[in-house]
Amino acid sequence: MEDQQYVLSDPVEAEVVVVPGSEKLKDPFTEGQKRQATFAVRMESSLKQLEALESAGFDPVNLYDVIVNNLPIVPEGIENLFSSSEYKQYERAKMDFATAVLRQETGAQINASEFIWIDKTYFPQFGDDKQTIANKRQAREDALAGMITQAGAAYDKTKKALTDMGYGLEPEQALEILIKRSEADPELRQKLIDKGLLDE
Repeated sequence: MEDQQYVLSDPVEAEVVVVPGSEKLKDPFTEGQKRQATFAVRMESSLKQLEALESAGFDPVNLYDVIVNNLPIVPEGIENLFSSSEYKQYERAKMDFATAVLRQETGAQINASEFIWIDKTYFPQFGDDKQTIANKRQAREDALAGMITQAGAAYDKTKKALTDMGYGLEPEQALEILIKRSEADPELRQKLIDKGLLDE
């Protein structure tokens, strides 16, 4: 007896029911906006640190630190050893601000000439008059405002995410602490990269 095949003449299609609230939500922000939001938070944090030092009376181009950091044939480590604590804090914040701006502008490897350009554009140089220094400070604030505008609502979302991850800290503090922790925690570092909070 031959095998008989049975075919349903009227197949019933199963209806997929989606429970309200369980739908996969589309990310409303582009990758560019999320990166800009991260850069904006980093720039904002840096500006707060720079302005706090300046408001406390620190002169980033004071004669002592300028001489110490421009000694001929002296290793960088020695210069760093003799630099003032305020100078080192200012330089770290300045570097973070510059990196955020350049990553947004170039999106690639940053070369030394670009750092020099940023330094001269946004930060006091030895011999600058008071008006020039004030104009550079305004330029830094304008750069931050522009970055926040480009990021749009992604900026607010990023700040909230950092606050949540930082156990109630200010978003800027949270990001700084998390980046520091990620140096010894590859898993945390990858999470920050995945969320667009850290460059690879």
